[in-house]
Amino acid sequence: MEIIYNKPEIYATNDIWIQPVSRSSVLESDVVGNCKIINDIPILRVLGSPSLKKTVLNILHVLKDKMTIFKNNFEIKGMDNIFKYLNDVYFDKSVNNYYRAKKAWYRVIGDLFEDVNNWNFKKVMGKLITILKVLNPILVFDLHDVSKWNHLKTFQRFVQFLKNEGISIVLRCPFEAYSYLKNNFENYKTNSVAAVIYYAKTKGHLISEKVSEELLKISCGNLRIIDLILANSKRDLKNMRDLKINWKKIIPEVLPKKYKNIVQKIFLLKKFNIKEISDMLEYSSSTVYNYLNELVGLNIIKKRKVNKNILFKLDVDKKTAFDIIQSNVDFKDIFFEINDFKNINLKKRTEIFNGFLIFG
Repeated sequence: MEIIYNKPEIYATNDIWIQPVSRSSVLESDVVGNCKIINDIPILRVLGSPSLKKTVLNILHVLKDKMTIFKNNFEIKGMDNIFKYLNDVYFDKSVNNYYRAKKAWYRVIGDLFEDVNNWNFKKVMGKLITILKVLNPILVFDLHDVSKWNHLKTFQRFVQFLKNEGISIVLRCPFEAYSYLKNNFENYKTNSVAAVIYYAKTKGHLISEKVSEELLKISCGNLRIIDLILANSKRDLKNMRDLKINWKKIIPEVLPKKYKNIVQKIFLLKKFNIKEISDMLEYSSSTVYNYLNELVGLNIIKKRKVNKNILFKLDVDKKTAFDIIQSNVDFKDIFFEINDFKNINLKKRTEIFNGFLIFG
């Protein structure tokens, strides 16, 4: 949930977002959910179920005590009486009678619970969508392995109904259910931009959405590349002009290891002949010459003959550098990468803690 809590406005787009997470971060089966307000955006997190009735009950159980966040949106039609009453007796600061408002709210919520228990479907859906439209939350469904559900269609139709009514939906599922969930929801989105913004923040950098998109494009989702870029950037990256990419640091790290030393030296010299570069390395002249020819083929350097000498020149612009990265790194799903990053850090902390227990 940290990724959503970090920048909730990116999710408030009336879309269906699918977000893979570690199994341990999904709500337990006996927990209905919770509600937080971040940047004035309510984030309603509930446990999703193949049973529509149970899913609706989970939403209502989270909302039943949240009367104070339902300031009326007068553009929403439906259940006008209760929201006008709440506005008059509670939100209007000249009156502000909490107890009268709470009594009326519980009466309405009690009626809605009764409708659910009797499964008066039409009334339940009408009242529920009105309440959600007034709240206008990001509705996050925590899901266990949906591939093991007996049926998914009811939940699919419910999610699509909510989206059609203008509610922003996030489906959080374990990694093992990610592909299955993607195959069963049309027009879903994956918010990799939010994931990069969150990761950058863990590294001490505040970045904009545009900068996040560029980092994602350059890195192909590889945290190692993102780390190299951020290490040479300012702490606050508000726009693309703030993003200074040091290709000299990145390219030696993404090429095959055999080229690392020679490429680092090339970036220092810029222009050179075989002897000049050989003197800086422990390779034979023939090995250096072969490497240089291969680097010519990779468009990192240019080769030309001047009299009897062969000269080489660094030839890397932004497009070439980008092409080199794209050709030499594998595409990674940023959510899987961040999960691995968090697990490594957790393991380190556990080892330190265990050491304290043993020697303390």
